[in-house]
Amino acid sequence: MFRGNKPVLILPAILAVIMIIGGYQFLQGSEAITNEELQNVIDFQLDTRETDQGIEITANWDWTVMPAEGLYGEDYIGVVVMEKNTMTPRTDIVVEQGQLELLYADRTIEETKGTVVENGIIFPFSNKLVEHESYGNVGRLKVNLAGEDIEGEDVILTLIHTWTDHAPLEKTDASLSSPTFTGAANVPHWGLRISNRAE
Repeated sequence: MFRGNKPVLILPAILAVIMIIGGYQFLQGSEAITNEELQNVIDFQLDTRETDQGIEITANWDWTVMPAEGLYGEDYIGVVVMEKNTMTPRTDIVVEQGQLELLYADRTIEETKGTVVENGIIFPFSNKLVEHESYGNVGRLKVNLAGEDIEGEDVILTLIHTWTDHAPLEKTDASLSSPTFTGAANVPHWGLRISNRAE
């Protein structure tokens, strides 16, 4: 069928054409995700462990894709312990320690101790791109709470994601159920509640 070196030249060319066509169809079939849709692809893990004083909370998150508009603004995570009967945040809990770290390539690039409020703790963190490093899409936190009768299923984390430059969040309620931004209205955002409670 083929004589000489023709197969050596023709077969790689056919393979290259197939790869180009396949790559083009893959790119056409994959839609870019927006910041509004980002809540559907976040991988968020929450773990709790009882201690002598109360409970230790660890969490980590990773957005599996980057939004088409890029990263911009500031995000927040609030940590509360809910009262079983009323499902309202408890105010008798003491935050002994809290730390949030943003990661890039397994390296810490930003950290914060958070703001302790009456019913828990709120962590603000950057949501941006600096040169080739992305801030906010991968991170972890650790919080130690002291108090009586705290169970893992009573812990609620709330993530607020924003994607514009905005006035800072008023850090008064760690449940972040009705976030208010100082002197600003209509700040685009969404909230995601994370818990180990069986629904």
